[in-house]
Amino acid sequence: MLRQRRQKQRDRRGTVAAITALLIPVIVGVSALALDGGLMYLQRRQAQSAADATALAAAYTYYNTSNLSQAQAAGVAIAAQYGITLSASQITSPQSGYMAVSITASKPRTFSALWGAGSMSVTASATARGTSSVQPYSTASVIVLDPSSSGSLTCGGGGKLTCGSAVQVNSSSSTAVNVNNGAHIESDINVVGGYTVANGSHVDGTIATGVSSVGDPLASIPTPTIPPATSTPMSNYQGWGSFSMQPGLYTGDVNLGNGGTFTMAPGVYYIQGGSFNIANGCTLTGNGVTIYIDNGGGTINFEGGTKTTLTPPTSGPYAGLSYFQDRNSAVPPNIANGSTINMSGTFYAAGAALTFAGGSKTNEYGAQMVCKTMNLSNGCDVDIPYNTSSVASKTAVSVTLVK
Repeated sequence: MLRQRRQKQRDRRGTVAAITALLIPVIVGVSALALDGGLMYLQRRQAQSAADATALAAAYTYYNTSNLSQAQAAGVAIAAQYGITLSASQITSPQSGYMAVSITASKPRTFSALWGAGSMSVTASATARGTSSVQPYSTASVIVLDPSSSGSLTCGGGGKLTCGSAVQVNSSSSTAVNVNNGAHIESDINVVGGYTVANGSHVDGTIATGVSSVGDPLASIPTPTIPPATSTPMSNYQGWGSFSMQPGLYTGDVNLGNGGTFTMAPGVYYIQGGSFNIANGCTLTGNGVTIYIDNGGGTINFEGGTKTTLTPPTSGPYAGLSYFQDRNSAVPPNIANGSTINMSGTFYAAGAALTFAGGSKTNEYGAQMVCKTMNLSNGCDVDIPYNTSSVASKTAVSVTLVK
């Protein structure tokens, strides 16, 4: 009986060994396929990453240049960085603004070569498009850039400052903001240093101290190139009457006065070596206008009894910018008592001190102001109603995968 049991055990061992010998090639083959399948998955991921990057580069270039050949060249260059060689014809524009690519990548079999020769191929495709949006350079109503002065923002003598958005004060002084003598600020204030608010004065808003300084948000806006001389020189602006002004180069002072009515056509008014003076009861209006003052000793002067209504361009490098004084100019703009000013857009005088004195009520000096320092006094009432649609802004291009 014992002898029969041992014989059966030897028979089973022989059967298991035979079955194992038969299964080893299958196990090895399946393992090889699994390993190559993992490598193929990785290869597909890499190919998809290359296709996405290629489509995005092509779409970005096409959006900015409207040139299909340049867009295809950009896509080919990006694909090459992924080790993939493409021809320009493999990058197409299926519809306006869209760029599409299909990439096929092949690699020789590795472990699964046990089952046969050849290569493994994967295909990845992507489609991207470019879009644009208009974004303001800054969301602050007022940016006071001086880094260290005491009272870099001062509101005193019954003055009032009303802002549609926050005020940014870069000074690190412990008295960077000074509100005194019955003055009133209606706005949140963000200040690098500190502040003082005297008895009888108040700030309707939150004052945040110790905030980070901000750079000049408009520093990247290019200085206008000097244009040809205007077709209507100042000799045409004399006496009473109505006058049409054209953009271009004005050399020396521009003097608008004598009760005249002046209408500015859209464009950039480049004032070289002089000031832009609005005086003697004149009325000035203009839409789509940027006034630029170079670093020749000039500025803008609003005299009493005048009325100014200006809006900025809505597109181009000076979109939202009504007044641009050379960044290196410290000449302070003059805003006199009794002037009526309604300007939308950004008033930009990064190197200058802005001073507002009494007599002017419910004036809008721009939807945003950028200056070195600001001082309000003697009962002035300054309104800066920030509006994202009418301040200095730029066009931001973005590209997204759509498929």
